[in-house]
Amino acid sequence: MANAQLAGVPPKGPVSLALGGVSASTANEWSVFNNPAGLIANEGINTAFSYQTIFNFAPFNTVMAAVNHETNWGTASFGVYRFGDELFSNQMASLGFARKIGIMSLGAKTSVLQYHIDGFGKRATFIGEMGVLAEFTEQLHFGAHVYNFTQSVIAEESGERVPTIIRLSLKYQPDEALAIYMEGDKNVEDKPDLRLGIAYGLMENLELRTGFSTQTNRHSFGAGLTLKKFKINYAVRSNRGTGATHNFGLGYQIKQP
Repeated sequence: MANAQLAGVPPKGPVSLALGGVSASTANEWSVFNNPAGLIANEGINTAFSYQTIFNFAPFNTVMAAVNHETNWGTASFGVYRFGDELFSNQMASLGFARKIGIMSLGAKTSVLQYHIDGFGKRATFIGEMGVLAEFTEQLHFGAHVYNFTQSVIAEESGERVPTIIRLSLKYQPDEALAIYMEGDKNVEDKPDLRLGIAYGLMENLELRTGFSTQTNRHSFGAGLTLKKFKINYAVRSNRGTGATHNFGLGYQIKQP
């Protein structure tokens, strides 16, 4: 995750992190950072805030926030994040929109990504994304997401590009309490990654999550608690060498539909 953010790929939020990085078939308040088609799951107006950290390693700290607004035409979202410190950082501001058409939800997002390197100044580039969610049956859902289909360039002189990533995902929900996720993630310049995740509703307002990434061989765990207008989420993922990554998330329903 940290390497991805160094390259300009947004963090995923606490739900996806807990599911081993699965994101293309998820739909929640964090979808502006993942598959924008998932924005359609947001009703009324809500906000989300997250802080991700590796304890005692401040350069890899990340702050992210989003506002989602349901309209008559679909769901719009504005999201921002910042990763890094005063020596190196990148930050992104994004506008996303999703609309449901039949069994499918279509989403698109445009972002401005800015890099800052101490002593070398700043660079900025535009990034385009698109995604789709489809409900094949009540139990089986499919998600697809393309990050940076515009193949945006960081540095013209070197031809260095922001990663272009394709994600294909399935969500199987045999009953209301259990959801099983599987996702293939392919950076066009790297080996593919297979990710697996499981979410289980222990109680009506409490969900437990776990996941695994085959490429990085990292396990993750997390939980989500819903309290009236608030959603509290936490995730932890094992890392080699730098200690565990922790993500704390808070959502708030400003206006009911």
